[in-house]
Amino acid sequence: MASQLPQLAVVGVAGDGSVASWGIPPLSQAKVLAGPPSLLQHFADHPARKIPLTGSVESWIPLLQQELAQGSLVLLASGDPLFFGIGRLLTQYFPREQLAFYPQVSSVQLALNRLQIPWQEATILSLHGRGMEQLEPVLKQGSPVIVVLTDPEHTPASLAQFIADLRLPVRYQAWVCSQLGSPQEQIMPLQEGENSAFPSPNLVVLRRVEPEPDPSRWPLVGIPDDQFHTFPDQPGLITKQPIRLLTLGALQLPRQGVVWDIGAGTGSVAVEIARLSSQLQVYAIERNAMGICLIQRNRQRFGLENLQVIPGAAPQVLADLPDPDRVLLGGGGKGIPQLLPTVAPRLRPGGILVANFATLETCSETLQWLRSQGWQVRVEHVQISRSTALAEGTRFSPLNPVYLLQAIPSTSKFH
Repeated sequence: MASQLPQLAVVGVAGDGSVASWGIPPLSQAKVLAGPPSLLQHFADHPARKIPLTGSVESWIPLLQQELAQGSLVLLASGDPLFFGIGRLLTQYFPREQLAFYPQVSSVQLALNRLQIPWQEATILSLHGRGMEQLEPVLKQGSPVIVVLTDPEHTPASLAQFIADLRLPVRYQAWVCSQLGSPQEQIMPLQEGENSAFPSPNLVVLRRVEPEPDPSRWPLVGIPDDQFHTFPDQPGLITKQPIRLLTLGALQLPRQGVVWDIGAGTGSVAVEIARLSSQLQVYAIERNAMGICLIQRNRQRFGLENLQVIPGAAPQVLADLPDPDRVLLGGGGKGIPQLLPTVAPRLRPGGILVANFATLETCSETLQWLRSQGWQVRVEHVQISRSTALAEGTRFSPLNPVYLLQAIPSTSKFH
């Protein structure tokens, strides 16, 4: 019978030095104990020979291979070795039949249990040896719970600044959880843009919260994105503040009159228009049930009696509306070319039509139709990037490009 191969037992250790019950047998039988000094100190009275491991984790591999060739040993690791730990690296260098893992509760489990947050839907990211950029799509998607494992370079303070720079359409409540499981355990709230230092090791828990209205942040024009109700599963699906401002400029709004916002989405542009003058009658047309609800909620939030929500699809629902002085065609541009033969004749003298497009093809089709009818058309390609903190420097994060079209009948003076 072949002799049993030497085993590398990887035992997870909590911040207070405890191990799970299944990790006790291999630990009690260990003749060689390896691990970082911070974990070995919990086993100073253990009779096994101690091997302190310092430097990069990759540099431990040759020494562990050498020790394993001479006999079995126990490697101490933090929490669950196979959860953003050394486990994955070990499986690349050692035969699986020589590895055994005995996990302890992970820092992520501890943090979310301390905060009483169910974590089956959590998105978990590690910044160890990685850039902060991987966080951007997760934050913009509006994941309900995000846990970020930090490192000395990517600190909670740098994360707070990163989130502030993104100017998200959603808001997160954040906590820094430090030295979990140890007597020095600490859980502190983290504010956007905060520059405080926190004890290491730590992680950050982000929980999405419903944004509270803050009238002090409502300027005359250019409301911050996070002050609007948005789609729960697609919070980024809102006309961003810079695009709203350019759209308002292209509309050249009168002090009084009728405005149609067709494909209003969340109603962010309609809200901006209605707030500028109580003498403007704004009709937000939307066929999506969730969009209709969001427009109604945003109408209520900003107290706009001159904003009317029109449920249904254009052009069918346009028949009973008063003729417009201004028309905004949104929804990313899809279906706009089919609306033009109905919408264009309804525009009052001196009126302006503005459309936002996500694709060049729909913009081009609309442009050609309007010019064939003798309209004066101007198109602007809008590409906006926002500054974002990057380590000690600054980078720019681009927003999705938009084609902004302004069209005026040939009988009107071009603006």
